[in-house]
Amino acid sequence: MKIDFRDIAIFAKIVSSGLLIAGFILLGYYLGLRIAEKYGLSESLPLLGALIGAALGFQQCWAMVKSVIDQVKRSK
Repeated sequence: MKIDFRDIAIFAKIVSSGLLIAGFILLGYYLGLRIAEKYGLSESLPLLGALIGAALGFQQCWAMVKSVIDQVKRSK
């Protein structure tokens, strides 16, 4: 079985999209935590930050996966 470089690149993009979502969630959580500690705001702010991070991460992930799908469709 011959492995094509494009297949590896597509697989890497799909796997990295999951890491992208996790990164946005962690960023939102830690930003919410820092803001809550600095200004004495609600304890639920880190969870709200994580939720916003997840939404942004999913949006970025969809854009990345959609570009991969479009590339695969164009190559066939």
